[in-house]
Amino acid sequence: ETMEPEFVFMIANFTGLFGWALILLLLLSQSTTIFSTHTDVFFEMTDEASGRIPIIDQMLLLEIICFTEVGRIIMGQLRGNMILGLVLHLIRMACLLLVLPDGLTGEHDTNGFNNQKFLSVLILYSWSLTEVGRYPMYLFPNSKLARKVRMVLPLFTFPAGAAAEALGAYRVAREMVEIGVSGFYRPAYYYLVVGSLGMVVLINGVLGPTMAYPALLKKGLPMLLGKPERERGTKAD
Repeated sequence: ETMEPEFVFMIANFTGLFGWALILLLLLSQSTTIFSTHTDVFFEMTDEASGRIPIIDQMLLLEIICFTEVGRIIMGQLRGNMILGLVLHLIRMACLLLVLPDGLTGEHDTNGFNNQKFLSVLILYSWSLTEVGRYPMYLFPNSKLARKVRMVLPLFTFPAGAAAEALGAYRVAREMVEIGVSGFYRPAYYYLVVGSLGMVVLINGVLGPTMAYPALLKKGLPMLLGKPERERGTKAD
């Protein structure tokens, strides 16, 4: 017998909640490493050749779940903003692959304080807090508290995370531009990476404050202020 789709989605939601909660716990246990040379094994590069980092591998798996939710929006199984969800998770993928690896492994130390690592950890806090606050609404769709947390929390995590993503992407892009295309074996890779980082800066720096955040305010601010809201269906991103 095949499992019912709703049961599969419930398992996926529990997996997402547990996975992001684990990310948050790892961050809380290692926050002081931003200011020191010590790093936890989850934040260290395990294979120099592949550049794999355990915590990034875990988040890539969690992002697969997020992309399936965007797919459900496209198919009409979930209500939500398809474009916003798709752009948000593509930005996350760009940061996971291009911004966070150097930042988390501490390769940008300056005068004892790792600015790029600070930005990377801030990004991870923003993502993990947002997701830990989002999944309970899927698991308990009739809970008013779960919905309120889902709508209010991004009012604080989104601007901090978007700013850190944009600044982190800008710093990596700036270093690549300083090296120049001649410093890379494949010019196409250079242009692809710089272009992707430039899009993160553009979207987060321009479209985020003017389009995405006002949409979040429209939904979350009334709840934050305790104003009554008309009943709506469960929404995704």
